Amino acid sequence: MVPLFKVFMPDDTTDGVNEILRSGQLSYGVHTKRFEKKLREYVGNDKILTTSGNSIFFALKLIDIKAGDEVIVSPMSCLMTTQPVIYTGAKVVWADIDPLTGSLDPKDVERKITKNTKAIIHYHWAGFPGYIDEINQVAKDNKIFVIEDATESFGAEYKGKKLGNTNTDIVCFSFTPVRLPNAIDGGGLAVNNRALFEKALLMRDLGIQRDNFRDELGEISEACDIVSVGDSSAMNNVSGYVGALQMPHLDELLKQQRDNAKRWEKYFENDPSVRILKKRAETNPSYWAFTLLSENRDTLLADMRDRSIYVSKVHLRNDLYSVFGHHTNGLEGVNEFSSKQLNLPCGWWVTESDLDL
Repeated sequence: MVPLFKVFMPDDTTDGVNEILRSGQLSYGVHTKRFEKKLREYVGNDKILTTSGNSIFFALKLIDIKAGDEVIVSPMSCLMTTQPVIYTGAKVVWADIDPLTGSLDPKDVERKITKNTKAIIHYHWAGFPGYIDEINQVAKDNKIFVIEDATESFGAEYKGKKLGNTNTDIVCFSFTPVRLPNAIDGGGLAVNNRALFEKALLMRDLGIQRDNFRDELGEISEACDIVSVGDSSAMNNVSGYVGALQMPHLDELLKQQRDNAKRWEKYFENDPSVRILKKRAETNPSYWAFTLLSENRDTLLADMRDRSIYVSKVHLRNDLYSVFGHHTNGLEGVNEFSSKQLNLPCGWWVTESDLDL
């Protein structure tokens, strides 16, 4: 069975990990800093930091989302995208999507804005960049934040620039096992504002200013005050090492994924029952998965699995879960997309012979 997702791990990972474990230098350190440096160079944004946990939750706290606030998000998202909103005490407001792309509909987002709206979470489905300029303009006009969820879309491009370098307030990445790059766990944020970046650095380290936290004897300095609340959410050194080791492989891995997408497109080009997820001219998807739309989705799913190709719907529309407290009617784009979408393996591990069906 060709898997839908697979963990990438370079052959030389183990020796370096063992060396770090033996050294005792396990918390945030030189390898995590090296990973961050490589991320900044790759994305083209010098305001990127890593985190040990869910970067969406970190981003929401960074912009002070709290009880009474509203956050607009698509139901066609990962639970790791939507549940953090509830944790902050804020209200999830569901917006519709373009059924041909799976992306937030900017016009419906604008309709959902109220005096309590503080942020939009812009989820990029399966590596396909959404309507970035349009969503950002809606946010700017209404003086609210945009958090892009690029957890499935690292390396994807919009108008020739990597996600994380498109002038969005905050772009969140995931470095969990089935992402590229993976760092075993953790995530990252790219921000477009120096003050917000400095705030994030403090927030992930208990509000500590490390450059003057200790005196010349290595003792905690009484002269170093802590004036802001934070937590301990910096990425550990082992994860940083694994992530940094993967960075040189990214371009080739993404090329393989894009090549596989072309093969799938050719395979389905004469099938009238299938529509390929619309790729807009200004985007270059990373193809975390290859999404298609079909009226005969369930039949196609069974057929592909019979052919030893593991396919899946991956995400259930989140507004069906009772944890969110309400189901939203009238989201016609979500209704159409959720009833037709199916995801096929498109990753670096898929070979030409795998797709010789």
